[in-house]
Amino acid sequence: MSGLRDEIRAILREEIAVLEVGGQIGVPSIREEVQITTNADLNQFVLNIAHRASEPGFVEDLERGGISFELVSPISAGGTVINALEKPTVNFLDKKIVTERDIILLGSARVLRVAKTSRFTPLALDEARRRRIRIERSEA
Repeated sequence: MSGLRDEIRAILREEIAVLEVGGQIGVPSIREEVQITTNADLNQFVLNIAHRASEPGFVEDLERGGISFELVSPISAGGTVINALEKPTVNFLDKKIVTERDIILLGSARVLRVAKTSRFTPLALDEARRRRIRIERSEA
């Protein structure tokens, strides 16, 4: 077990050194897309936030702007509006190194969109697999 920890520490030291050369390590920014078309959607969103408030660090991240919400318009398919609860939540994480804590803070998200250059710690990848979160890389 000690060997694994040493390996993880070495990887983190390398990644942090790369970041320090390129600039300061910034505050992670998680942007969650929210679709609210009915009162039921709004109530579900508020309940979700109330439940997540008990997660360690969630309120602090919300207050400092580490987590933000973006309203998206309803998607039409053949004239029918698709409910927000039917599609997976997509989050955008604008961070050079994604850690296990970042994955935990995603809550119930099923899709994580990151920059093409973002790197993941081994523990972050394990947590994403455990939660069955699909990782998408964007060009930006």
